[in-house]
Amino acid sequence: MQSKNDIRAHDPFIVTDQKRGCYFWAQDSLLTGREGRDCGGVDIRRSTDLKNFEEPTSAWRPPKDFFAQWQYWAPELHYHNGNWYMFTTTTGEMKGSGIETGAFPKDKIRGTMVFISDKPEGPYEPWSDGPLTPHDMLTLDGTFYVDKNNKPWMVYCHEWLQVIDGTMEAIPLSDDLKKAIGEPIHLFKSSDAPWSTGGYCESYDGVVYQKTIHVTDGCFMFKDLSGGLCMLWTTSSKGAYTTGIARSPNGEITGPWMHSENPIYDKDGGHPMLFKTLEGKDMIAMHSNHHKRGEERLLIYPVKYTDTGLIILEE
Repeated sequence: MQSKNDIRAHDPFIVTDQKRGCYFWAQDSLLTGREGRDCGGVDIRRSTDLKNFEEPTSAWRPPKDFFAQWQYWAPELHYHNGNWYMFTTTTGEMKGSGIETGAFPKDKIRGTMVFISDKPEGPYEPWSDGPLTPHDMLTLDGTFYVDKNNKPWMVYCHEWLQVIDGTMEAIPLSDDLKKAIGEPIHLFKSSDAPWSTGGYCESYDGVVYQKTIHVTDGCFMFKDLSGGLCMLWTTSSKGAYTTGIARSPNGEITGPWMHSENPIYDKDGGHPMLFKTLEGKDMIAMHSNHHKRGEERLLIYPVKYTDTGLIILEE
């Protein structure tokens, strides 16, 4: 067992298993530091108290001929129509991706694909044929959302590396979550939020930018008490990784989307998600110390829902 205060955390996602009385935390395997790994993938940690977690077990490792070998970012676990689905950002080589950015060579692709299992802890198998996000867009952090008409969507980030001012997009999915069935819908851009200041980027991975860039990270959907559709998301504000809320007052994924005047968390932490404890208490999970590589840790706080979003009740 390890204390959560000793485990490196990035883009956490926690699932509560009421029947078995435990929690499952999905992680990029490159963060878990397990010996003997020969590629990237996704690991799962189990806990009964959200304070101490068991050693990680493997939920997915790509075979040698799989297009994506290393980067498996922001894995999310969602139950839908009798199966567990893992949404995770993958990066790899795929002919015809058509991404045009100096930071990415042609035929390299980054996007969110879907895996399937009969258990939250896996093991998982590929379900979608590569990323469901458009193959000519450099994207990440896809999350799952089902609208009031029971129509499934993926909400995701169009990355700043390609568009400078990152955006949030949504794309409709088939009922079995195996493929996208329509064109993406633009929701908003990062700089639309009054608290999103962006940050100056001199260069990244050897590519010179020399301009102010605006990040979009970690989208997660929820309903407020008045029926509005809300999105938790993270960007840069005054040099810190910062989380706020975007809101569609009419409850529709198409918006229009409005932004909170101020962020809900501005202490260099973010990429949040929401879950309920075994006792039914509403919680938020995110990572801290975003700009202190290696020192990121899992943060868990209770939350209170409001008519226009939620507030964090720090303990």
